[in-house]
Amino acid sequence: MNIAYIAGIAVLLWISANVYRRRKRRNKVVCVVESNCTGCRQCVKRCSRHVLEMEKDETGSHVVVKYPGKCTACGHCLEKCKFNALNLIERI
Repeated sequence: MNIAYIAGIAVLLWISANVYRRRKRRNKVVCVVESNCTGCRQCVKRCSRHVLEMEKDETGSHVVVKYPGKCTACGHCLEKCKFNALNLIERI
């Protein structure tokens, strides 16, 4: 009985933490700092929502936020970027 009680409490704490994180980031979206982007594509590969895409122009390849409406601000792309080229900003 004690193990089931402790497991139930742990599950409830885990669920409440996830709900809090989602509410906190609901109004955020990822933004690219183009001067820091090296075009390594690590963030594009990591984004499960396919928000980011590579774009080529006269200065070279860099990442752009193609579908900001699909961004959940999960932060997985931020974790992968070693060059601080991504930030979370308030959604407009």
